Amino acid sequence: MEQQRSNEWFRNRLGHVTSSEISVLMKDRKEPMTEQELAEFKAANPKSRVTTKVVPFSDATFTYLNRKVMEHYLPVNSKDTYSQNCVDEYIEMHSASNMATRFGTDMEPMAREKYAEMMGYEVFETGFVPYEKYPRLVGGSPDGLIRQEKGLIEIKSPFTLEKHLQHLMYETPQDLKDNEDEYYWQCVANMLFTDCDFCDFVSFNPYISKSKQLKVLRIVRDEAEINLLSKRIDLAVNYMKEKMQELDNIQTIIK
Repeated sequence: MEQQRSNEWFRNRLGHVTSSEISVLMKDRKEPMTEQELAEFKAANPKSRVTTKVVPFSDATFTYLNRKVMEHYLPVNSKDTYSQNCVDEYIEMHSASNMATRFGTDMEPMAREKYAEMMGYEVFETGFVPYEKYPRLVGGSPDGLIRQEKGLIEIKSPFTLEKHLQHLMYETPQDLKDNEDEYYWQCVANMLFTDCDFCDFVSFNPYISKSKQLKVLRIVRDEAEINLLSKRIDLAVNYMKEKMQELDNIQTIIK
């Protein structure tokens, strides 16, 4: 098993829509209705001035998916030193860490241990988990799987006390979804990829009193949310496959 944030782990994620970024698939955009759609809408809503409809995805979604498409053309499997150095340089450029991310990474083992102690679970680490339906294109990296139950954990160690306070105040999964949807959909995605029944969202900060160091918010598997995400993944994968097919047949030199 590769360690999270190792070079091997980053390489395994190349070209994949990952759970930590999957919320971008839930973004929508507006576009004009067709003449037929507009006529039908006006017939049902004669006083409405609406002429647009909401459709998947946003510009940010397509930007993200285009990057994932191009990552499939990195020379990951090449044996020559130059190609390998190019891949490593790309990874380094696109996985730059800052003080906050380093803090989160450093605190993760302590948070996992604290969670296991408080909850009475045995938690084991896992590497990158490909989505069974699209193993070459989609996957995620849970922060831990629970041995006694079909559950997993997603750990956040906020760099600021005020962010940890925000997490302490969450009472329901909807609170997380409304305020930090990227974390919510990360939890949903990892439940989908691992076939787990729940995900415990864990916020940990070691600097405050022990009674407030750890917050655990359980997100129970919701099949409606799972199905919604699954459909968005299907759309994303279809887009990626079509784009790769175009690329495979593209003329790179035009005279």
